[in-house]
Amino acid sequence: MNRLRLISENLRSFLAQDYAGRWQAQEARYEELARLLGELDQRASARADAYERAVDARIDERAAAIERRLDSYEAALDARLEERLGGRDREIEARLEEFERRADARSGAFEAALTERASGYEAALDARLEERLGERDAALEERLEEFERRADGRAESFERALTGRAEAHEAALDARTEGRLKASEEKLDGRLEEVERRLDGQIAETLAGIDQRFDARAGALDGRVDDRLTLLERNVDERFDALERRSDARMETHERKVDGKIHQTSQDIVDRTDIMLQLFEQRLDRLRREPPGGWPAAPAPAGDGESGAPAPGDGGGALAAADHRGQLTSFRKLAESGARPALKLPAAGTPLYHQILAWKETAREGLDDFTPAEQETVDYILSFMREPKEIEYTRQHLRRFLSTLERVPPPERPNDRLLELGSLFHLAPAIKKYGGYGEVYCADFWDSDEKRAEETVSQRGGADRHTFELRNFNVERDPFPYPDGYFSTVLCCELIEHLQRDPMHMLWECNRVLAPGGHLLLTTPNIASCRAIEGLLVGCAPYLLSQYNLTEVADQHNREYAPYEVGLALAAAGFTVLELETEDVWMRSNPAILELLKQVQISTELRGDNIFALARKTGPPVERYPKELYTD
Repeated sequence: MNRLRLISENLRSFLAQDYAGRWQAQEARYEELARLLGELDQRASARADAYERAVDARIDERAAAIERRLDSYEAALDARLEERLGGRDREIEARLEEFERRADARSGAFEAALTERASGYEAALDARLEERLGERDAALEERLEEFERRADGRAESFERALTGRAEAHEAALDARTEGRLKASEEKLDGRLEEVERRLDGQIAETLAGIDQRFDARAGALDGRVDDRLTLLERNVDERFDALERRSDARMETHERKVDGKIHQTSQDIVDRTDIMLQLFEQRLDRLRREPPGGWPAAPAPAGDGESGAPAPGDGGGALAAADHRGQLTSFRKLAESGARPALKLPAAGTPLYHQILAWKETAREGLDDFTPAEQETVDYILSFMREPKEIEYTRQHLRRFLSTLERVPPPERPNDRLLELGSLFHLAPAIKKYGGYGEVYCADFWDSDEKRAEETVSQRGGADRHTFELRNFNVERDPFPYPDGYFSTVLCCELIEHLQRDPMHMLWECNRVLAPGGHLLLTTPNIASCRAIEGLLVGCAPYLLSQYNLTEVADQHNREYAPYEVGLALAAAGFTVLELETEDVWMRSNPAILELLKQVQISTELRGDNIFALARKTGPPVERYPKELYTD
């Protein structure tokens, strides 16, 4: 109305300014405006009718959509209930009460949600009607503005008519809108009540079905529980029976194992007894091999005599002659049957560590004290040394040289040959003078194309002069350059510990170049000596020589051996061990270490710091790579 009034005022102002000149034009425009207003009225009525139809269609569509959503919700709810009931048969018994609570909560929530949705739908419908009416008002205002631009002037009579018609149209539109809204609300209320009744009926039916299913499942569960308890009782009985049977079988197996171990232990005791009985034959062999006049006697080492050189007549850790194949088995059994220490040591007055340190200060006392006969041999050996370093080395090894010379077997014939491997000409002159061998050959290895040489050594201040054939070859790789059975005795003194990869090659070649019944004398440091154990106890390496040699790799110790390993290697190479002894030639055995071994019930035999093994060739080699010395 305000806009119509404003139009009227504008029209009056315009007519007042130019009434006379534009009256006819205005009458034509009035008629045009009347026609346009008629068309506008028709169009507004048509649009109102179309809007009412659209509103009705959208209300019907929304109601149908609500019904479809409710139906789909019901179907989805039924499907979800059926799925959960079908998929949770094992859980329904434990979660029934929780499900009932959740069902009640869901029903209440569903009713609240339904009420809330109906309220929301009403509010949304009101909002949409308000929005549509606002849009209509905006459209009418837009068209009235357009009408204002087109109708610059309008008569007052037309204004009253337009105002009346507009008011009538608005009243009619309001009445029709109110009627439609009331009808839509009544229809929606009826449909919501029907949906609620249907949903209540379905929920009641679902709850009744749940109760029935619960009763059926509870009954089935009781039956399954009874069946499982019965099956569990049978399984328990069967398991107890099986356990009793397995226990009986394990007891029988354990008894058989114990019987086997008892038999094996008794067999090991018999084997050890056989080895120890061989010790008593040593004296007879020593007397038979002793040359006329005898060797210069070495003084007995200061100690308890258990790990040093044996005294005449006692065992001294030697093994008498036996078949080399049987000895190979005996040495292996000796290595496999380790001693079992005592569980508790008695308390000592002075700590063992201090006893070891105190003993090191006096360990070499007595080793350089020689008898007149030994001193004669010592002087003879030293008389061939000229360089200071060579003299110093020889003095450090004098006790070993004497012990080795004492064990060199005498020749059976004047023309017997002897081979010294790794010779530095320390022993060769003494063997030539005191041994009685017709020929003494020497061998060593050095970097040169020269494979054969003659070495002459002369005595300082004396008349003795000896020439020896010296061959150059690698004892663990090259064939010895001598024919089969060429020597009656081979010396391998302090050599095997320097080998890097294949000591059995050397022993096999020694077997080849020895005549049947020939002797091999092998000496090497003892890794199982009291000195080695003493070093381990104070945190040092057990080797006699553990340093690397940067100039001559062949001069360093690559592996030191235990007595049983030496015996096993000799037996595998076809030798029968006549004597396997150890003697302290570097330092005397510590009495505290020997006492410790006795306290833990470990043998004190063969604990000297150097091994002396005398073996006789009694057959061909029997094993190329003993598993105790080689790995794949």
